[in-house]
This record gives sequence, C-alpha cells and structure tokens, in this order.
Amino acid sequence: MVLETDRLRIARWEPDDWFAFRPIATDPDVMRYIGRGDPWPDARIQSFVNLQIEHSERLGFCLWKLLAKTPPGPGTLIGFCGLQPLSGTPDVEIGWWLAKACWGRGLATEAARAVLRFGFESVGLARIVAIAQPANRASVRIMEKLGMSFERGLVRKGVPVVLYSVNNPARQVPEPALRSA
Repeated sequence: MVLETDRLRIARWEPDDWFAFRPIATDPDVMRYIGRGDPWPDARIQSFVNLQIEHSERLGFCLWKLLAKTPPGPGTLIGFCGLQPLSGTPDVEIGWWLAKACWGRGLATEAARAVLRFGFESVGLARIVAIAQPANRASVRIMEKLGMSFERGLVRKGVPVVLYSVNNPARQVPEPALRSA
C-alpha cells in the first residue's frame, strides 16, 4: 500500500526502517508532546515499527512511514501518518509525527488529508478521531484543518489530552424532512 501526495509517499514499513526513524523518535523537540515527553529507547522504536507492520498486514492500515519526494531528499523518512485502533475504545485514530526539520511546511496536514480520505473511502470507517495534548497547538490546528471538531477532554495513560472527531460524510444519514400537517 502506497499513498502519494504532491510532496509525500505514504508507505509500508520494513523491519530495518527503525534505524531511519530513530532520529525522529529520540528528538526531544519531536517527543515533547508524546506521552510524558521522553525520547524512545531503541527497543521501543523497533517495537513500534514491528507493530505497524503487523497492523498493516492484519488491519489493512497502520501509522505508515512518510517519505519525502522533495527536500530534505527524495525517499528520506521524515515521520509517519496513518490510522490505528485507539486502545480502550471502538474508535480508529489518525496520527502523525514529523521530523523537526519538516515542521511548518504543511506536510502533516497534506499527509493527514490523504490518510483521512483513505480511511473513509477505502476502509469505509464511519468516524475517525485524533488526540493531542492541549498544549500541542500545531496538532490541534491540523485536526481543525481536517474538519475535526472538539469532542471532549480525557486522560490517556496519565496524560491529559483532547479528543477531536470527524464523521464520514458519505455515511451521514440525512435528517428526515419536516412535514406540515
């Protein structure tokens, strides 16, 4: 499975991709709003990549790797964007991370729009959610650009987050027309 946008390839992970993903998952600035903000050790990075491979095979979707088609260099792994089950809920979550060098260029929004469309059109999901720490204004802004609406605040693994959601427009049930008697 490969999705493409003007500037990105959204592709399946390979086991050795954890090496290329390591600089992102160990960057304190990237990790600031992930969990408790701690950079990941190698074992966790490898486990993450292996889980994405397993999700892709079992579910048909995962948090796919993002490859640049333009600078910093064609084929460079610059993060991820994709879908995953939101543990402890019936929901499917969209998520993204980008290497710091790629921030502020609209790449996460570009990738997320393609993934959201895939989730609705190819997977047939009725709704997709996203979570972020409230202080992570960049991610909250991407959720808003995707047409997601604030649903509620909650605590995930001891960390306060906001949950946004969007329903599949193709699966909306029209409200019945009002009739006058």
